[in-house]
Amino acid sequence: MRAFPFALFTSIVAIVFGILQSWSSSNEEMSEYSTFPSTRDALKTIFSKASDKEISKYERQLKKVEILDPVLIINPNQDWISQYGLPTYHAVMDSFATYGLQNSRRDENSRCIFHFTGVDEMFTTRDKINDIFPNAFMDSPSLQALIPNARLHPIGTAFILTNVAKNKLRINEADL
Repeated sequence: MRAFPFALFTSIVAIVFGILQSWSSSNEEMSEYSTFPSTRDALKTIFSKASDKEISKYERQLKKVEILDPVLIINPNQDWISQYGLPTYHAVMDSFATYGLQNSRRDENSRCIFHFTGVDEMFTTRDKINDIFPNAFMDSPSLQALIPNARLHPIGTAFILTNVAKNKLRINEADL
């Protein structure tokens, strides 16, 4: 069994935290959710090595997300990239961006933030990428000792973001 990047699908380490986006909110909304990090702060946590310019680009991308649309964010695993190479990493990310689409991308060329129209589309894409690039997914830690040549490194850490209401986002974290 393989560990997949979705908190609802496998036994994973999941961290759920709410995020308050800083656009268009009233003072009452701000005080009610003031303990949650802003979208910018959350992105800086997820992409700790990203420049301010990259964080701003990701913020603009997330502002376009409709309520309940899932977004898959993948923070690259440098160990995986060292093992398989940057061209292979880009091929996997491009597959996440384009699978099932014609002449368009779901990532605005970010290669890390993928906006889906629904959960079914996200799971279908995940399953297809697993078929095409099985090395992008790690084997379950509980089974690694039992599998010869087990895949020990996922391509990255995945975060599933859901815009659950105006100014409120939820992110689940899981290893791929």
